[in-house]
This record gives sequence, C-alpha cells and structure tokens, in this order.
Amino acid sequence: MMDEQSELQRLLDLVRQHERSRDSSRWLLRQLGAKLRHFPRDLSRRIRRSIKKRLSPGTECAKAMPAVMFQAIAPRLVAENHAPPFEVAPSRQMDFEDLRKSRSDAGASIAEMTAYFGSDLMRSQLAAAVALDPNVGALTGYEIKYCAPWFDRQYAEILEARKILPPGPYESIIVMPFGKLGGADFVAGVLARAVSQLGRTLILRTDGPDWERPDWYPGTVVSVDLSQALANVPEKTRVLYTLLQELSPKRLYNVNSRLCFEMLAEYGARLATQCRLYAYYFCADRSPEGIEAGYPVWYFADLIPHLHAALLDTQSLAGTLAARYNLPPELKAKLCPIYTPAITPLPAQPMVELQASSRAKRQRPRLIWAGRFDRQKRFDLLLKIAEEMPEVDFDCWGKAVLDAPPNFSRLPKNIRLHPPFSSYDDLPLADSDGWIYTAEWDGLPTILIECAALGLPIVASAVGGVPELIDEETGWPVRAAGDPMAYVAALRKMLGDSDHRVRKVEALRARVRERHVFAAYAQKISET
Repeated sequence: MMDEQSELQRLLDLVRQHERSRDSSRWLLRQLGAKLRHFPRDLSRRIRRSIKKRLSPGTECAKAMPAVMFQAIAPRLVAENHAPPFEVAPSRQMDFEDLRKSRSDAGASIAEMTAYFGSDLMRSQLAAAVALDPNVGALTGYEIKYCAPWFDRQYAEILEARKILPPGPYESIIVMPFGKLGGADFVAGVLARAVSQLGRTLILRTDGPDWERPDWYPGTVVSVDLSQALANVPEKTRVLYTLLQELSPKRLYNVNSRLCFEMLAEYGARLATQCRLYAYYFCADRSPEGIEAGYPVWYFADLIPHLHAALLDTQSLAGTLAARYNLPPELKAKLCPIYTPAITPLPAQPMVELQASSRAKRQRPRLIWAGRFDRQKRFDLLLKIAEEMPEVDFDCWGKAVLDAPPNFSRLPKNIRLHPPFSSYDDLPLADSDGWIYTAEWDGLPTILIECAALGLPIVASAVGGVPELIDEETGWPVRAAGDPMAYVAALRKMLGDSDHRVRKVEALRARVRERHVFAAYAQKISET
C-alpha cells in the first residue's frame, strides 16, 4: 500500500515539475515574442534619438557635420535599417513594405516624416485641431502614426492624377464619362459653351479616353482624360472627391458620369459646402422586362438634398420625378427643366420646301431613319414598317452601341444601311420626304431638335418628352409606339398632304425659335 502511495506521490511531483517547466517556457516565449514585436519600434526610436542628438546645436557631430549634410544622408540611414521611425498599423504593414521597396524616394519620405513627428509644426497643428474639436486630445506618444504617402496606398494615384490636371482656379468643372456620339455628349458640349461664358471651365472624363466630336466643345475649354489615372484605383470615388476638393470650382456639373454620381452619393453633403452641385438627368433606361433603370432611378432621391439644381431636358421627366418621390416644395424647386438648344442655325428656307422642289425627280418616296441599332430605338420596328410600305425607300444611318447588333441578313429590299453620319450636311435631306423616329422610350432626343430646326417633316413615337416638340400641331406623333401599322398610317398621311407638311413644319420651326435657342439656354444656366 505504501509503495503505491509513494509511486503516486512521485508521479504528482513529476506533473508539478512539468507544469512549472511549461509555465517557464511560456513566459520565455512571451518575452521573446514581445522583443521581436517591439524590435523595429525600439530600433527606430534609437535611430530617431540618434538623429535628433546629432542635429542638436552645439554637439560635436553638429560642429563636425552641418545639419544639412546629415539630413542628406539620413534617408539612407533609415532605409538601411529597414525600419520607419514611427509605428505602422498592422493592417497597413504589407502596403507600407510594398511602398517602401517600390518607391525610389522612400528613404527621403521617411526622414521627412521623422522630422515632422513631434516637431513644433506638428504641435501647432494639433493645437489648432484641438481648438476646433477638443475630442482630438493631446499626444500621448503611443499613437499609431499615419503619414502621407505611407498611410494610404492611393496617395500615389492621387499624385499621378494631379500631375495631368491643369492648374486652377476654375469657375466651372463638367464631369462626363467620355466624349462619344450620344445625345448626352452633345448636351455636355452645349453646357460647356454656356458655362464657359461665366468663367474658366474644365472638362474631366472619368470612364474612357473617347473624344470623337471635339467640334461640339468650345476651343477655350480644356478636356482631361482621367480614366487611365483612375483605372487601377480601388476607391475611385474618394480620389475624384479629393481632386475636386483641390480644384475647388464654384460650380460642379455631372453629365452622365456614373463615377461622379457615386462620388456625390458618398461625398455630396460635404462637397456641397464648398461649391454648387448640379446633376443632369435624362430619360431612364429600361430592362428587357420593361422596368425603369438608370441614373434618374439610382441617383436622384439621395442626391437631390445636396444639389443646387437638378437639370432636366424635359418637363415630362420633371413631373415624373416630382410625383414618384412626392417631393416637398423646397426640393421640387430644385428641378430645373431646360430645353437643349439646336446647334444647327435655322436656315432661311426650310427643308420641306426644298423637298417639294426635288420630289418630281424621285421615282419613289424616300424616308430617313437614324440612330443606334439598340433595343430602345426599335430598329426592328422599322423593318416591319418597311415590309408594310414596299413602295417607299428607307435610308438608315447608325450602329449598335449598347446592345448586340441586329440580324441584317434578311433586310427588306427597300432598306439601305449607312454608317453613322458626322454632319447633317452628309445626309440627303433635301432629296428625301421626311424623318421617322421609332424609339420605345426616350426623353427629348437632340436629333429631333436638329431635324426640327432644319425644317423636316417628322413622324415620331409619342413617348417621354417627344410630345413637347412633336405634337399634332408640329408633326405626326404616334401614340401606339409599338404598333407598326400606326406608323404606316402616320407616314401615309405625312406623304400624302403637301399643304399639311408645310404648315406643320412652320409651326415646328416657330417652337424651336421659342424654346431651343442657345441664348435662352445660356441665360437659364447662368441664373440657376
């Protein structure tokens, strides 16, 4: 029995000895881990104290080596010791190391931060910050230090973007995605022409380098492509916000830049304290199921409180947004419908008169269709109309932009396709009998405004804001916009009554002179 108790006691002593040994090992490991963790910080503090000591006036080192010479070699000392003279947050450590290795000016930047930390300048800035917000508090010496550019990898991208921006100041900045051939691109050019009369103006393109119609924009307005500089930036909205803050315009206009809309959704409340914010809204897009989508749906309700004005191309869209969101009077007052002016001067003789003169020379009636071969514009509907009117020739200009191109293998014989035109002078307007427009949904397309200014008879779908220009008095609106036979009936009326053609075109041109002239547009922009 005693032998068993002795053996049990011996085993208990071994367990206690093991536990003491394990605790000791754990303690040693903890001490070693702490030393390893704090080694870069301790080393950097020693380097910092050494630099400070050597630069102190009156020291032997300072007498032997002027401070400016020591500061010249300090970056190399810091770089060779592989440790910054400040703490780096663990979540930023990898970014810090990547930047330190990739930047040629890493040593100089770290030395600059070393000199700044704890300096009189830093303390005076901290005192100013505390005066604004006491919650900032006082320095304790244990803060995680974040100094540009090391605290933020995107700082380098901001610097690169800043290099391509011409220096300010600017009265107005217009942000757009690119400069293509769309109606919004055209409106951006008209807007640039108007706001450039108020002062120096800059255009920023955020999504692509396209600049297909420079003639739409004033020569005095500089246009800068930011898309390449922003291409690999994770937080594009923040970079754009920072750049706009630095440029500090009095007026900021967004014309269909999604990035700018997203930036305004995130930073609009702050940016509105610095400048007047304007956003242009055009008609919403639609999904294949017929559900509205696009900027008036995604970026209106949250932005309107921060906007100085929401610019709209039709009264129809203003009414839709006011009703949809039940806007109170103070927000409804921010809706600013403003008709886009025609860029084409009204000719002395309208096209309808020239068409009457040339009609005898044509063996068959000839109609013009132009636009994108996309779902919205309903080129497929035109094909059905052409099949129902084999006695009429249809000349079509355009290309697919947003959707896959349609199947052109079985076109009716009376349809002829042409590439997009660059000028209305390229079109046989005087040698035709009218214009047909078949969009399923729309705002007020600029192409119809130009056709109206030229004096063309127009058959158009009565959708969106189109009836604000083309109604029973000024043209041949088609209420049943998806019915090809409704277009056929309207076209035959337009082709068959020469007196009505002239009277309606006269009324149409009068409407253009009243609403769609640049002077009226520029005046409203300046007053808004």
